[in-house]
Amino acid sequence: MLGFNGGLMGAQRTPTTGAASGLWFQNEQSVAKRAEIWPRVITDVTASLSPVLWYDFNDASKVTLSGSTITQIDDKGSRGWNLTKSPTGPTQATWTNNANKCLNWGSSGAHSNYMRNTNTTSTTIGEVYVVVDASFGGTLGSNYGGLFTGTSGSGWYMLAFGTAMTQSGTGFDRMFINGGAANRFSSIFTSPSIDSPAILRLNNSSGATFNTAEGFEIGQDRQNWDLQRGWSGLVGEYIVFSSVLSSTNRDSLQEWLAFKWGITLVA
Repeated sequence: MLGFNGGLMGAQRTPTTGAASGLWFQNEQSVAKRAEIWPRVITDVTASLSPVLWYDFNDASKVTLSGSTITQIDDKGSRGWNLTKSPTGPTQATWTNNANKCLNWGSSGAHSNYMRNTNTTSTTIGEVYVVVDASFGGTLGSNYGGLFTGTSGSGWYMLAFGTAMTQSGTGFDRMFINGGAANRFSSIFTSPSIDSPAILRLNNSSGATFNTAEGFEIGQDRQNWDLQRGWSGLVGEYIVFSSVLSSTNRDSLQEWLAFKWGITLVA
């Protein structure tokens, strides 16, 4: 039809009710989404992906405090492995990019802070996500940092060693930062750096999993706290899955974590 200036105008939508108008609206919504002019809704998909272990330090209902010290974090995953503090224990802090609460290991890796569960039930681990900030700060205790480990001196571990990751008993050989496609497992942690707010994704290149009959520990290298192999900086969340996620689920999870913690994903 012609407009007042002689130009063509699109069909005018007349507000109606009933199934037909609902279908009309759905079609318009679909077109708007494809044109990226419809507001996106980012939802928390974590629970629907059924993690076996899930430690969310922003969830006040799961964090037990004594003053500013975190004494326990309850597992939101299927295992129910609650972590309790070491004699010193980490403190609670405010996240870098928003008002979320997080765990604070301090600025130095030379400490005996850790949280652990010593359950000996076998658990399968296939992919791990960790939200961190200023994780090294140049102060790894004894050049190590215990990202997550077993609870015995001879058990499995996933550590930072110098400026790269190292592991034993896991077979993990891939680490991706902020949704990027480059494997950063054995490379220097720059561009982006995990000293900045980051989502770390760790798994095995062949999609293999590993089984552990030990508990789960964060913040220290197994029982080597006396060697000052501690992790430094802030940690917002740990999410552990028994298998490797599909690309669709991975993207949805990382999009949610980026939204939640104010992190920019790699384009």
